[in-house]
Amino acid sequence: MRETRILDAAAEVFATQGLSATLADVAKHADVGVATVYRWFASKDDLVRGVYAARLAEAEELARVAAAAADPWTGVAAFLERMAVDIAADKGWHELLTGAYSEILGCAHTGLVDLVEAAERRIGEHVATLVRRAKESGQLRADFEPSDLLPLALSVQAAGEAQQRAVGFLLDGLRVARDRPSALPAPTQRDRDSVALDRMRRAGARPPLRGRQSPSQLDVIVRTAMELLDESGFDAVTLRAVASRIGVRLNTVSWHVKTKARLHDLMADSVLAEIDLDGLPGDWRERVSALAHRYRRALLSHRDGGRLVAGTFGAEPATLSTAETLVASLLDGELPAPAAAWTCWTIIYFTLGLVQEEQGSPGELADQVTRTSQFPSLARVLPHLVGADYESRFRFGLDLILTSAAQSTHVTAHA
Repeated sequence: MRETRILDAAAEVFATQGLSATLADVAKHADVGVATVYRWFASKDDLVRGVYAARLAEAEELARVAAAAADPWTGVAAFLERMAVDIAADKGWHELLTGAYSEILGCAHTGLVDLVEAAERRIGEHVATLVRRAKESGQLRADFEPSDLLPLALSVQAAGEAQQRAVGFLLDGLRVARDRPSALPAPTQRDRDSVALDRMRRAGARPPLRGRQSPSQLDVIVRTAMELLDESGFDAVTLRAVASRIGVRLNTVSWHVKTKARLHDLMADSVLAEIDLDGLPGDWRERVSALAHRYRRALLSHRDGGRLVAGTFGAEPATLSTAETLVASLLDGELPAPAAAWTCWTIIYFTLGLVQEEQGSPGELADQVTRTSQFPSLARVLPHLVGADYESRFRFGLDLILTSAAQSTHVTAHA
């Protein structure tokens, strides 16, 4: 249904961009025209209300259940933990609960204002009951007020285990008496990455340039994406999957890397950065051969490495350094500029194609050829066509390319 499609798109846009996102942003995400959005929702106020009315009702029910919990301290902990998780995952929800909607949408939008204020009154009543019972049980400090609970949930911006630790510290600070501190998950490198990424995004700072000695937040994202690639393959690498693995929100990652294509460019460059460009032979042909073999090994060292690099066209540092070394070696062989450029591309395309076959499965071709007598020539050479001796095939093809290149001393751009 078109209305559901718009609401789903709006929920994702508001979660990542906040309530300042426009109806045009929502329409683009839903792949519909702005006029279509207006046909279903007369104003942005109506759309925000359509997205968050159910969320407000869920928060009210959460508060009601917490207030009625047999153990009031369990109710306090459950309410704080769940609200912290939901708020940290949705920028629009955070803004709605902090009153930012009144600044962004304007107080004239009384429908939304009335909805939020009515929900907050009902939630507040349940929270007041919860706090009173927790105090009476002797578990919650006496100076804590019902109005303190939501700001605490709003203050937790970390995600994953880092969020559990933050909430745990808050709860320990609220509890009157305890035998020992609450058991908390130990901080991990991913937690530290999460905090660094969020802090940098909120500060509005630009990511440090690649190539600096200390790893940047961008390096964290690329490293995590490479982990996903090696574990689950190319199709598993998305901005959302990277954000989930680091333990941050999607908009935190997309602040650093705008698109999946851009992420792939950076990942491909990280693969080529593993190539050692030092210690190459002096002879130009031996140098090109050694470099091509190192290029192939770098691709093979990562799952779907050939597919990843083949689909990118980024002008990144390691990519350009590798190309510079290859072209310089070909020019040292006195190849004309056109021949050096085209030989460079030929070596790259040949290597990428063979690596993709090696990392894929050529079994389908073999099965098709052997099932029928229509392709006798292919059947005759099949063991060599799809054989597993990829190293020999690579050496043979590279030798053909270099032998031909050595004879191309008179090639011109119009050849």
